[in-house]
Amino acid sequence: MKKTFYCIVLLSFIFPFHLFAQADIAAARLLGAGATVTVSGIVTNGPELGVIRYFQDNTAGLAAYDTQLAALDRGDSVTITGVLFDYNGLLEIQPVSAFVVHSSGNAIPQPQLIVPTQLGEPNEGELVRINNVTFQNAGQAFTGNTSYTLTSGVASFILYIRSGSPMIGQVIPNGTIDLLGISSQYITDYQIIPRDYNDFIIPPTIQIISPISVSNIVTDGFKLSWLTDSLGSSEVRYGITPNLELGYANGIGNTSTHEVTLTGLSPAAIVYAKCFSVQGTDTAFSTTGIYATKSLSTGNIITYFNASVDNSVAINQNATQLFEAIDDTLIAYIDRASQTLDITIYDFNLTNISNISDAINNAYNRGVEVRVISDGSLAATNTGIAAISSSIIKIPSPTGGNYGIMHNKFVIIDAKHTNPNKAIVWTGATNWQDGQINHDPNNVVIFQDQTLAKAYTLEFDEMWGSNGPTPSLANSRFGPTKTDNTPHEFNIGGKRVECYFSPSDNVNNKLINTINSADNSLYFASMIITRFDLSQAITDKVALGVNAYGITHSAVGSLTWNDLVTGMQPGHMLANIDSANTIMHHKYLIIDQENNASDPQVWTGSHNWSNNANNRNDENTVVIHDQNVANQFYQEFYARFIAYGGNIVTNNKENISLEGAIYPNPNNTNQLMLSFTNENTIDNNTMISMYNSIGQLKSQQAINTQKGINIVNLDISNLAAGVYFVTFKNNNTQFTKKLIRN
Repeated sequence: MKKTFYCIVLLSFIFPFHLFAQADIAAARLLGAGATVTVSGIVTNGPELGVIRYFQDNTAGLAAYDTQLAALDRGDSVTITGVLFDYNGLLEIQPVSAFVVHSSGNAIPQPQLIVPTQLGEPNEGELVRINNVTFQNAGQAFTGNTSYTLTSGVASFILYIRSGSPMIGQVIPNGTIDLLGISSQYITDYQIIPRDYNDFIIPPTIQIISPISVSNIVTDGFKLSWLTDSLGSSEVRYGITPNLELGYANGIGNTSTHEVTLTGLSPAAIVYAKCFSVQGTDTAFSTTGIYATKSLSTGNIITYFNASVDNSVAINQNATQLFEAIDDTLIAYIDRASQTLDITIYDFNLTNISNISDAINNAYNRGVEVRVISDGSLAATNTGIAAISSSIIKIPSPTGGNYGIMHNKFVIIDAKHTNPNKAIVWTGATNWQDGQINHDPNNVVIFQDQTLAKAYTLEFDEMWGSNGPTPSLANSRFGPTKTDNTPHEFNIGGKRVECYFSPSDNVNNKLINTINSADNSLYFASMIITRFDLSQAITDKVALGVNAYGITHSAVGSLTWNDLVTGMQPGHMLANIDSANTIMHHKYLIIDQENNASDPQVWTGSHNWSNNANNRNDENTVVIHDQNVANQFYQEFYARFIAYGGNIVTNNKENISLEGAIYPNPNNTNQLMLSFTNENTIDNNTMISMYNSIGQLKSQQAINTQKGINIVNLDISNLAAGVYFVTFKNNNTQFTKKLIRN
């Protein structure tokens, strides 16, 4: 028995259980919220779900939420007394007045076998099993505080991964599996909560155990790569439609590290591909992925900011401030449209700005096909939408239910023009109204790239419900109903660019991956930061020696603000102190802008760092891997941080030179070579630590180094494929390098 038992026996003299009649769980549930109950059962989860504990008897299941239950584990036989409480639809005991652990290590109740349509109140709180399940987002990595859509047969249902789950970072299973988990409820949705990866019952066949990655993107093809848990073939079926009509390609067989290169494709082609590996009579399939070739466009990327910039920190190109001129610049781009103009906008008000609606009407009058999607919740105040000609078809996003807002603000111009240099994508954080254009710090990014324009068009078409001028409201998808139906990796003018849409693309996990890629510095400006996994990812990098500075709109009532202030260096976190007059409206992240050897990049778009942006809203995000663009954003960040009363100091690297390197990288060998310069004449010990992508320490060793150049050979034969961070620490100085293991 656990020590908890003895403590609670004493408490039972204070809160004797005979004061409340013992009931089976089914009878207790019928009493409803507000009733005090005493019930017994077997606990079916442990700390992997946080504070909450689910337990059940032979009649029903129930949840109990109280910090004093933290020591309970699976198989504990308990009696719990407390008040029934309705927490967002889930019936649970909260608070707990007393409990007893009778015994431990008991057999877990057999899960009830159900189908998705049976998820509901009768099995809420119980361990259940659903067979023959497939994930909509198979092949991606799990992220916390995220809902996933699964299907079994023709029915769909929701699986929820909580923050802190041991499943975060693990690959979402490909193919058909059986699923165990606890039946739970959040507001109107019944959902399955798995406890750990063992709740996925995967058939004993060859399995794809990594996301499908794309690389070597050129105008006529690209390379697809993946890993399996055993040896098999490397094969791909592909096409320009989901029918995969173009045929078949293969690579080297009898391997667990797979690569297939597709060639002979057209520039700016959207390509559908299904990867698979065969081992004897077994085959492991990926889901059908969507990829894209490089276009013949110029690939120019232009950034604009409406607030001041500081060109004194420019590395190559000065950032450009468009003071009270973003509206006029947008009109100039709309005036360039000759064939098609697709617009999504959240907040559009014509007061004190140039008449963007007239420019849209003029485009239509000269024969341009115009389609407009706006946010339904702002219909009463979006005077700019109302001023668009009634001859132009406009649709609002839905309102109510589980949907959030249509928060996009992008424009697509001439996506399919025969001249690839006509295609334009306008995106960024800026809404079209006085405050956003003329006062609130905002950014705009403009891409001249046909491939990206086609990808954004796919997203637009999904909300529009068709790929033509007339929408199909019966087929349109917004928010949580959308699917992951666009490419995510692009070669734009020789630069790597990523593109994601919420809520279908697990964007929060991509943001964490971007944070984790920082070797030297990260700077972020986000109007809202309400997710602890993001703040913790930042403070984890700070603990590894990364120099981090941040700005948010307001610190009032923000627990994540406190988390960041505690985990970052003093003075490195600021709020917009002029919030009475302006809103610091950016949502960007800058990585390693000062070091071109360390994959400098910038993350921006409409996506706030919040649960709603990740799970309910329509949002768009781009990640640009380019020092020039990243430094332009840094020029804006530097100006904002100084304007808000801060001071930015670069990392002090006097002990270890930034010339340090790891190679080969990417690495598929058993050895990793480390080269770095030790400039410390006193302390000759350098600690080399290796962390995986979720911050877990995988290896650590002290190296006795000499002043000057040092070369160290590390054995990495035990490292699985994935992303790792190698940290060099000498005295009080450290830097980190990213390692790709494939």
